[in-house]
Amino acid sequence: MKNKPRTTLILWLACLLCWPSLADADPAAGHLTRGASLMKQGKVDAALAAFSAAVKAAPRDPRGYYQRGVCKEKKKDVAGAMADYRAAIKLKPAFAEAHNNLGAMLHDKGKVKAAVGHLEKATRAKPRYGEAWYNLGLAYYDLRNFKASAAAYRQAVKLKPRDVDCRINLGGALLHLKDLPGAVKQLGAAVTLAPRNAMARFSYGSLLMKQGKLKKAAAQLQKAVALDATYARAWHRLGIVRARLKDYPAAQKALARAARFKGMAPMALCDLGKVYRKQGKNAEAVAQYNKAIKAAPGYAKAYLLLGLAHAAAGKCKAARKAFKGFIARQKGVPAGTLAKLMKGCKK
Repeated sequence: MKNKPRTTLILWLACLLCWPSLADADPAAGHLTRGASLMKQGKVDAALAAFSAAVKAAPRDPRGYYQRGVCKEKKKDVAGAMADYRAAIKLKPAFAEAHNNLGAMLHDKGKVKAAVGHLEKATRAKPRYGEAWYNLGLAYYDLRNFKASAAAYRQAVKLKPRDVDCRINLGGALLHLKDLPGAVKQLGAAVTLAPRNAMARFSYGSLLMKQGKLKKAAAQLQKAVALDATYARAWHRLGIVRARLKDYPAAQKALARAARFKGMAPMALCDLGKVYRKQGKNAEAVAQYNKAIKAAPGYAKAYLLLGLAHAAAGKCKAARKAFKGFIARQKGVPAGTLAKLMKGCKK
Protein backbone atom coordinates (compact mmCIF):
# COMPACT_ATOMS: atom_id res chain seq x y z
CA MET A 1 0.00 0.00 0.00
CA LYS A 2 2.73 2.35 -0.94
CA ASN A 3 3.31 4.97 -3.62
CA LYS A 4 6.34 6.89 -4.81
CA PRO A 5 7.69 10.02 -3.11
CA ARG A 6 6.56 13.32 -4.55
CA THR A 7 8.53 16.42 -5.43
CA THR A 8 7.09 19.91 -5.58
CA LEU A 9 7.32 22.42 -8.42
CA ILE A 10 7.09 26.12 -7.59
CA LEU A 11 6.79 28.62 -10.43
CA TRP A 12 7.95 32.05 -9.35
CA LEU A 13 5.57 34.14 -11.44
CA ALA A 14 5.55 36.81 -8.75
CA CYS A 15 9.15 36.64 -7.57
CA LEU A 16 9.24 39.81 -5.52
CA LEU A 17 6.17 38.80 -3.58
CA CYS A 18 7.78 35.47 -2.72
CA TRP A 19 10.91 37.16 -1.32
CA PRO A 20 9.62 40.53 -0.05
CA SER A 21 12.95 41.33 1.64
CA LEU A 22 14.56 41.83 -1.78
CA ALA A 23 14.80 45.33 -3.12
CA ASP A 24 12.95 46.40 -6.24
CA ALA A 25 16.13 45.87 -8.23
CA ASP A 26 16.00 42.08 -8.40
CA PRO A 27 18.55 40.83 -10.96
CA ALA A 28 17.02 37.32 -11.04
CA ALA A 29 13.36 38.35 -11.36
CA GLY A 30 13.12 38.49 -15.14
CA HIS A 31 14.92 35.19 -15.63
CA LEU A 32 12.79 33.45 -13.02
CA THR A 33 9.54 34.75 -14.49
CA ARG A 34 10.60 33.75 -18.01
CA GLY A 35 11.68 30.31 -16.80
CA ALA A 36 8.36 29.78 -15.03
CA SER A 37 6.46 30.70 -18.19
CA LEU A 38 8.58 28.33 -20.28
CA MET A 39 8.02 25.50 -17.78
CA LYS A 40 4.27 26.02 -18.04
CA GLN A 41 4.62 25.61 -21.81
CA GLY A 42 6.57 22.39 -21.32
CA LYS A 43 9.78 23.90 -22.73
CA VAL A 44 12.09 22.41 -20.14
CA ASP A 45 15.39 23.03 -21.94
CA ALA A 46 14.58 26.70 -22.47
CA ALA A 47 13.40 26.99 -18.85
CA LEU A 48 16.65 25.40 -17.69
CA ALA A 49 18.60 28.04 -19.58
CA ALA A 50 16.50 30.83 -18.03
CA PHE A 51 17.01 29.51 -14.51
CA SER A 52 20.73 29.11 -15.15
CA ALA A 53 20.74 32.77 -16.17
CA ALA A 54 19.00 33.58 -12.88
CA VAL A 55 21.74 31.75 -10.98
CA LYS A 56 24.41 33.65 -12.89
CA ALA A 57 22.69 36.99 -12.32
CA ALA A 58 22.11 36.36 -8.58
CA PRO A 59 24.39 33.58 -7.28
CA ARG A 60 23.28 34.25 -3.69
CA ASP A 61 19.58 33.84 -4.50
CA PRO A 62 18.33 30.30 -3.68
CA ARG A 63 15.33 30.52 -6.03
CA GLY A 64 17.35 30.08 -9.21
CA TYR A 65 19.11 26.97 -7.90
CA TYR A 66 15.84 25.47 -6.74
CA GLN A 67 14.01 26.02 -10.03
CA ARG A 68 16.98 24.81 -12.04
CA GLY A 69 16.97 21.70 -9.85
CA VAL A 70 13.33 21.11 -10.75
CA CYS A 71 14.21 21.34 -14.45
CA LYS A 72 17.14 18.97 -14.06
CA GLU A 73 14.92 16.52 -12.19
CA LYS A 74 12.45 16.58 -15.08
CA LYS A 75 15.34 15.82 -17.43
CA LYS A 76 16.38 12.85 -15.23
CA ASP A 77 19.63 14.58 -14.27
CA VAL A 78 19.51 13.25 -10.72
CA ALA A 79 22.98 14.34 -9.64
CA GLY A 80 22.53 17.82 -11.10
CA ALA A 81 19.12 18.29 -9.49
CA MET A 82 20.35 17.16 -6.08
CA ALA A 83 23.35 19.50 -6.31
CA ASP A 84 21.06 22.44 -7.06
CA TYR A 85 18.69 21.59 -4.22
CA ARG A 86 21.66 21.42 -1.86
CA ALA A 87 22.88 24.78 -3.11
CA ALA A 88 19.45 26.30 -2.48
CA ILE A 89 19.38 24.86 1.04
CA LYS A 90 22.87 26.18 1.79
CA LEU A 91 21.68 29.69 0.91
CA LYS A 92 18.31 29.31 2.64
CA PRO A 93 18.45 26.54 5.30
CA ALA A 94 14.68 26.66 5.92
CA PHE A 95 13.79 26.19 2.22
CA ALA A 96 11.02 23.61 2.73
CA GLU A 97 10.43 22.74 -0.94
CA ALA A 98 14.14 22.16 -1.57
CA HIS A 99 14.37 19.90 1.49
CA ASN A 100 11.28 17.99 0.33
CA ASN A 101 12.53 17.46 -3.21
CA LEU A 102 16.00 16.47 -2.08
CA GLY A 103 14.49 14.11 0.50
CA ALA A 104 12.25 12.50 -2.13
CA MET A 105 15.21 11.95 -4.46
CA LEU A 106 17.35 10.50 -1.67
CA HIS A 107 14.47 8.15 -0.87
CA ASP A 108 14.35 7.03 -4.50
CA LYS A 109 18.09 6.31 -4.34
CA GLY A 110 17.59 4.12 -1.26
CA LYS A 111 19.18 6.62 1.15
CA VAL A 112 16.14 6.61 3.39
CA LYS A 113 17.72 7.79 6.65
CA ALA A 114 19.23 10.78 4.89
CA ALA A 115 15.86 11.44 3.28
CA VAL A 116 14.17 11.52 6.70
CA GLY A 117 16.53 14.26 7.85
CA HIS A 118 15.58 16.56 4.98
CA LEU A 119 11.87 15.74 5.14
CA GLU A 120 11.75 16.50 8.85
CA LYS A 121 13.38 19.86 8.14
CA ALA A 122 10.77 20.49 5.43
CA THR A 123 7.89 19.85 7.82
CA ARG A 124 9.48 21.98 10.55
CA ALA A 125 10.03 24.86 8.14
CA LYS A 126 6.52 24.56 6.70
CA PRO A 127 4.18 22.64 9.05
CA ARG A 128 1.27 22.78 6.61
CA TYR A 129 3.26 21.22 3.75
CA GLY A 130 1.22 18.13 2.88
CA GLU A 131 3.63 16.67 0.32
CA ALA A 132 6.49 16.73 2.82
CA TRP A 133 4.40 14.95 5.48
CA TYR A 134 3.39 12.35 2.84
CA ASN A 135 7.04 11.76 1.86
CA LEU A 136 8.06 11.56 5.51
CA GLY A 137 5.42 8.89 6.04
CA LEU A 138 6.85 6.91 3.12
CA ALA A 139 10.38 7.17 4.46
CA TYR A 140 9.46 6.08 7.97
CA TYR A 141 7.42 3.22 6.49
CA ASP A 142 10.49 1.96 4.63
CA LEU A 143 12.45 2.16 7.87
CA ARG A 144 9.69 0.06 9.43
CA ASN A 145 8.94 2.77 11.99
CA PHE A 146 5.21 2.36 11.47
CA LYS A 147 4.20 4.51 14.44
CA ALA A 148 6.10 7.51 13.05
CA SER A 149 4.88 6.68 9.55
CA ALA A 150 1.24 6.68 10.65
CA ALA A 151 1.73 9.97 12.51
CA ALA A 152 3.20 11.60 9.39
CA TYR A 153 0.45 10.25 7.16
CA ARG A 154 -2.18 11.52 9.60
CA GLN A 155 -0.77 15.00 9.19
CA ALA A 156 -0.81 14.55 5.40
CA VAL A 157 -4.45 13.42 5.48
CA LYS A 158 -5.38 16.34 7.74
CA LEU A 159 -3.82 18.77 5.27
CA LYS A 160 -4.92 16.94 2.11
CA PRO A 161 -8.14 15.10 3.07
CA ARG A 162 -9.02 14.29 -0.54
CA ASP A 163 -5.62 12.78 -1.36
CA VAL A 164 -6.28 9.09 -2.00
CA ASP A 165 -2.63 8.00 -1.80
CA CYS A 166 -2.29 9.50 1.68
CA ARG A 167 -5.26 7.50 2.92
CA ILE A 168 -4.12 4.27 1.26
CA ASN A 169 -0.67 4.57 2.81
CA LEU A 170 -2.05 5.55 6.21
CA GLY A 171 -4.18 2.42 6.03
CA GLY A 172 -1.07 0.35 5.36
CA ALA A 173 0.80 1.84 8.32
CA LEU A 174 -2.18 1.30 10.63
CA LEU A 175 -2.38 -2.31 9.49
CA HIS A 176 1.22 -2.85 10.63
CA LEU A 177 0.23 -1.32 13.98
CA LYS A 178 -2.60 -3.90 14.16
CA ASP A 179 -5.22 -1.15 14.02
CA LEU A 180 -7.43 -3.02 11.57
CA PRO A 181 -10.57 -0.89 12.13
CA GLY A 182 -8.55 2.29 11.59
CA ALA A 183 -6.99 0.87 8.42
CA VAL A 184 -10.37 -0.18 7.06
CA LYS A 185 -11.76 3.28 7.79
CA GLN A 186 -9.00 5.00 5.83
CA LEU A 187 -9.24 2.62 2.88
CA GLY A 188 -13.01 2.85 2.81
CA ALA A 189 -12.62 6.63 2.62
CA ALA A 190 -10.10 6.20 -0.21
CA VAL A 191 -12.61 4.13 -2.21
CA THR A 192 -15.31 6.72 -1.60
CA LEU A 193 -13.00 9.50 -2.78
CA ALA A 194 -11.76 7.60 -5.84
CA PRO A 195 -14.10 4.75 -6.77
CA ARG A 196 -12.14 4.12 -9.96
CA ASN A 197 -8.80 3.74 -8.20
CA ALA A 198 -7.81 0.07 -8.56
CA MET A 199 -5.19 0.21 -5.81
CA ALA A 200 -7.72 1.62 -3.35
CA ARG A 201 -10.17 -1.16 -4.22
CA PHE A 202 -7.45 -3.81 -3.89
CA SER A 203 -6.21 -2.51 -0.55
CA TYR A 204 -9.71 -2.18 0.86
CA GLY A 205 -10.68 -5.63 -0.35
CA SER A 206 -7.53 -7.13 1.16
CA LEU A 207 -8.35 -5.68 4.57
CA LEU A 208 -11.96 -6.84 4.37
CA MET A 209 -10.56 -10.32 3.71
CA LYS A 210 -8.48 -10.05 6.88
CA GLN A 211 -11.65 -9.15 8.76
CA GLY A 212 -13.31 -12.29 7.40
CA LYS A 213 -15.81 -10.27 5.34
CA LEU A 214 -15.22 -12.44 2.31
CA LYS A 215 -18.20 -11.47 0.15
CA LYS A 216 -17.50 -7.77 0.57
CA ALA A 217 -13.82 -8.43 -0.07
CA ALA A 218 -14.61 -10.31 -3.27
CA ALA A 219 -16.76 -7.43 -4.49
CA GLN A 220 -13.95 -4.90 -3.98
CA LEU A 221 -11.32 -7.13 -5.57
CA GLN A 222 -13.61 -7.85 -8.52
CA LYS A 223 -13.93 -4.10 -9.08
CA ALA A 224 -10.14 -3.73 -8.84
CA VAL A 225 -9.51 -6.16 -11.69
CA ALA A 226 -12.37 -4.65 -13.70
CA LEU A 227 -10.62 -1.28 -13.40
CA ASP A 228 -7.18 -2.72 -14.17
CA ALA A 229 -7.07 -6.09 -15.88
CA THR A 230 -3.25 -6.18 -15.50
CA TYR A 231 -3.39 -5.99 -11.69
CA ALA A 232 -1.77 -9.37 -10.97
CA ARG A 233 -1.92 -9.11 -7.16
CA ALA A 234 -5.63 -8.28 -7.31
CA TRP A 235 -6.35 -11.33 -9.50
CA HIS A 236 -4.39 -13.48 -7.06
CA ARG A 237 -6.10 -12.09 -3.96
CA LEU A 238 -9.50 -12.48 -5.65
CA GLY A 239 -8.71 -16.13 -6.33
CA ILE A 240 -7.82 -16.70 -2.66
CA VAL A 241 -11.06 -15.08 -1.49
CA ARG A 242 -13.18 -17.03 -3.99
CA ALA A 243 -11.54 -20.24 -2.81
CA ARG A 244 -12.39 -19.43 0.81
CA LEU A 245 -15.96 -18.83 -0.30
CA LYS A 246 -15.79 -22.30 -1.94
CA ASP A 247 -16.57 -20.75 -5.30
CA TYR A 248 -13.97 -22.97 -6.91
CA PRO A 249 -14.68 -22.24 -10.61
CA ALA A 250 -14.32 -18.50 -9.97
CA ALA A 251 -11.21 -19.12 -7.86
CA GLN A 252 -9.62 -21.18 -10.63
CA LYS A 253 -10.39 -18.51 -13.19
CA ALA A 254 -8.88 -15.71 -11.10
CA LEU A 255 -5.76 -17.67 -10.14
CA ALA A 256 -5.21 -18.79 -13.72
CA ARG A 257 -5.40 -15.13 -14.75
CA ALA A 258 -2.88 -14.18 -12.06
CA ALA A 259 -0.55 -16.95 -13.25
CA ARG A 260 -0.24 -15.24 -16.65
CA PHE A 261 1.95 -12.59 -15.04
CA LYS A 262 5.59 -13.62 -14.75
CA GLY A 263 6.26 -12.34 -11.25
CA MET A 264 3.07 -13.85 -9.85
CA ALA A 265 3.10 -17.16 -11.73
CA PRO A 266 4.75 -19.54 -9.20
CA MET A 267 2.62 -18.42 -6.25
CA ALA A 268 -0.60 -18.30 -8.26
CA LEU A 269 0.00 -21.74 -9.77
CA CYS A 270 0.65 -23.22 -6.33
CA ASP A 271 -2.56 -21.70 -4.99
CA LEU A 272 -4.40 -22.96 -8.04
CA GLY A 273 -3.06 -26.42 -7.25
CA LYS A 274 -4.42 -26.10 -3.71
CA VAL A 275 -7.86 -25.26 -5.09
CA TYR A 276 -7.79 -28.42 -7.23
CA ARG A 277 -6.75 -30.49 -4.22
CA LYS A 278 -9.65 -29.11 -2.18
CA GLN A 279 -11.91 -30.56 -4.87
CA GLY A 280 -10.11 -33.92 -4.81
CA LYS A 281 -8.52 -33.30 -8.21
CA ASN A 282 -5.03 -34.47 -7.35
CA ALA A 283 -3.76 -34.96 -10.90
CA GLU A 284 -4.78 -31.40 -11.85
CA ALA A 285 -3.05 -30.11 -8.71
CA VAL A 286 0.17 -31.95 -9.59
CA ALA A 287 0.08 -30.38 -13.05
CA GLN A 288 -0.11 -26.89 -11.54
CA TYR A 289 2.76 -27.55 -9.13
CA ASN A 290 4.91 -28.80 -11.99
CA LYS A 291 4.09 -25.63 -13.94
CA ALA A 292 5.15 -23.57 -10.93
CA ILE A 293 8.48 -25.41 -10.77
CA LYS A 294 9.01 -24.86 -14.48
CA ALA A 295 8.27 -21.16 -14.09
CA ALA A 296 10.56 -20.81 -11.06
CA PRO A 297 12.88 -23.80 -10.47
CA GLY A 298 14.09 -22.29 -7.18
CA TYR A 299 10.63 -21.88 -5.64
CA ALA A 300 10.84 -24.29 -2.68
CA LYS A 301 7.15 -24.20 -1.77
CA ALA A 302 6.17 -25.74 -5.12
CA TYR A 303 8.33 -28.81 -4.41
CA LEU A 304 6.77 -29.21 -0.98
CA LEU A 305 3.23 -29.02 -2.34
CA LEU A 306 4.11 -31.38 -5.17
CA GLY A 307 5.52 -33.87 -2.67
CA LEU A 308 2.39 -33.69 -0.52
CA ALA A 309 0.19 -34.28 -3.56
CA HIS A 310 2.23 -37.29 -4.66
CA ALA A 311 2.24 -38.65 -1.10
CA ALA A 312 -1.54 -38.34 -0.89
CA ALA A 313 -1.79 -40.36 -4.11
CA GLY A 314 0.57 -43.03 -2.75
CA LYS A 315 3.33 -42.15 -5.24
CA CYS A 316 6.09 -42.35 -2.66
CA LYS A 317 9.07 -42.37 -5.02
CA ALA A 318 7.85 -39.18 -6.70
CA ALA A 319 7.00 -37.71 -3.31
CA ARG A 320 10.50 -38.37 -1.97
CA LYS A 321 12.07 -36.74 -5.01
CA ALA A 322 9.88 -33.65 -4.61
CA PHE A 323 10.54 -33.41 -0.87
CA LYS A 324 14.28 -33.61 -1.51
CA GLY A 325 13.86 -30.77 -3.98
CA PHE A 326 12.13 -28.74 -1.26
CA ILE A 327 14.83 -29.44 1.34
CA ALA A 328 17.60 -28.52 -1.12
CA ARG A 329 16.02 -25.14 -1.82
CA GLN A 330 14.55 -24.16 1.55
CA LYS A 331 16.97 -22.62 4.03
CA GLY A 332 17.02 -23.77 7.62
CA VAL A 333 15.23 -27.08 7.21
CA PRO A 334 15.99 -29.17 10.32
CA ALA A 335 17.40 -32.67 10.18
CA GLY A 336 14.82 -35.41 9.97
CA THR A 337 12.40 -33.33 7.88
CA LEU A 338 12.39 -35.80 4.99
CA ALA A 339 11.45 -38.70 7.26
CA LYS A 340 8.63 -36.68 8.81
CA LEU A 341 7.26 -35.66 5.41
CA MET A 342 7.41 -39.24 4.10
CA LYS A 343 5.25 -40.45 6.98
CA GLY A 344 2.32 -38.96 5.11
CA CYS A 345 2.89 -41.19 2.11
CA LYS A 346 0.12 -43.78 1.84
CA LYS A 347 1.67 -46.81 0.18
